[in-house]
Amino acid sequence: MKRLFLFFVFLLYQFGFSQATKSSDESKDESSYTYTKFDFSVPLRVNQHHGEINQYTGEKEPFFLFDGLSTRVGYGTHLRKWLALGINTGIDWKANECLVAVPLFATLKLSPLVGDETRIYIEPGYGKSFALGRGSLSGDFQKISLGIESDEGIGFFIELCQYGFTKNGIDKIGSLSLGINYTIF
Repeated sequence: MKRLFLFFVFLLYQFGFSQATKSSDESKDESSYTYTKFDFSVPLRVNQHHGEINQYTGEKEPFFLFDGLSTRVGYGTHLRKWLALGINTGIDWKANECLVAVPLFATLKLSPLVGDETRIYIEPGYGKSFALGRGSLSGDFQKISLGIESDEGIGFFIELCQYGFTKNGIDKIGSLSLGINYTIF
């Protein structure tokens, strides 16, 4: 009876243990849950002389003008590239405001797959921003980005952000930007 019981237990163990093999692509997707992201964008401002003829060039003035440069870097974790949580920082230069700001913020990114290798995404962010060379000028940083990116990590986006402080005491400083990002998974 004892031998029959041991034979039954060993037989059950044989069905309980198995080995599954994965290709290198599958193991890479499941073992890497972090990402590093680089953003480069150009803030835009409305041209108060849009539609008028420039007296020097003879061309119509454009609706938007470039108003500085922004560069940011972020690090975080993701779940199958469609849900990500990260922390970001960077340097934003606003030429019209004569301002350089450093935002430090967290983001939540939702990026569903809409094609074979194309994703659209929405990425809200919240944190603090600090103005450089302006004393203790700081505020709550808020942003939202809408974009499209490939599975290789290259994407284009439009972003709306507000720095949470005023320089002249009238309106809070914000920007509308167009940019490109590169994400390393």
